Amino acid sequence: MIHPLLLTPVFRHRVWGGDRLAKWLAAGDSTAEAYERARARGRIGEAWVLADLPPTILDGKSRIATGPHEGNSLSDLLSAPPLRRSLMGHAKSGSAGENCFPLLVKLLDASENLSVQVHPDAAFAHRNPDTHMKSEMWLVLDAEPGAVIYRGIDPAVDRDALRRRILDDTLLDAMIRVPARAGDCFWLPSGICHALGAGTLVAEVQTPSDTTFRVWDWGRNDPSRPLHIEQAIECILLGDEQQIDRLEAPPHSPALSGERIAITGLVRTDFFDVERWTVCADTTIEHGAAGVPISWTVLAGEVRIPVLPTPLRTGGTIVIPAESPPWEAIAGPCGVELLVTTLPAPDLMHRSHGGLRLA
Repeated sequence: MIHPLLLTPVFRHRVWGGDRLAKWLAAGDSTAEAYERARARGRIGEAWVLADLPPTILDGKSRIATGPHEGNSLSDLLSAPPLRRSLMGHAKSGSAGENCFPLLVKLLDASENLSVQVHPDAAFAHRNPDTHMKSEMWLVLDAEPGAVIYRGIDPAVDRDALRRRILDDTLLDAMIRVPARAGDCFWLPSGICHALGAGTLVAEVQTPSDTTFRVWDWGRNDPSRPLHIEQAIECILLGDEQQIDRLEAPPHSPALSGERIAITGLVRTDFFDVERWTVCADTTIEHGAAGVPISWTVLAGEVRIPVLPTPLRTGGTIVIPAESPPWEAIAGPCGVELLVTTLPAPDLMHRSHGGLRLA
């Protein structure tokens, strides 16, 4: 059995990145120092706080920060059958392969607009083996006044009109804008054309793929950021296919509220369940084996976990193995807010609020 695994983030430079991730990455001195070193080389757009992507993606794996598996990736554990059973339990593998952990969790700092883009669905990935399906959700952590999310295309636009708008630079006029406010959650399944607007900082939970087709890039004309217009046109959902109503009210797990903890369901999908836990100061949480792996990312405050050398603070992320032995966590003196992601099992509707029990 494996105790909770503390992960080190991977920082990615992006042309649209900023400098606000510093206050969301108070996970420890080593994390802060690593961020500052990366920031000195350019703007940081993404912190991959849980990543286990295929080897074809450079620096695409988080490393375990402490304990007997220090320095290993989750793939290393998955390659050893006894450790694989302890880590994965009943959870199903993802599209990236049997030996890749089927989850990617990021923090994104958009000081400028991201490209308008789309991710392929499973059918496209099956026809094009060099791509991978990607669906994702965003939880807005911070947003400047007037910031927006671009999500979906005007249902009146057909595929011919879409091509014309892309080629004459009027695509943005046909996109659906949604205000971005702290606490808002956005579900972005494969095929939904979207962009993160300037002035937003979000937590992203997604299937483990970095396949992105850029449709329009705000006139940047950067050779290192090519457009993928034909692939995008093939992938983008239009009209009623977008199921706009479903995007506005994504399915979510039941909420739980008590004197010491409140749980808000954010999204409930075939790939992951995501909840936001708000835990009062000094509350003890007992955690038992849930049968599937779970991740915690601290959004505010801190939580003390006895098997870790220091408290888990803002931006800190752990993976709780499916067969983890019982342990306790204690919310810090100001409480803690957690982004909790549970991997579903293929043969049961597993919705146990992440193995939670209050002491």
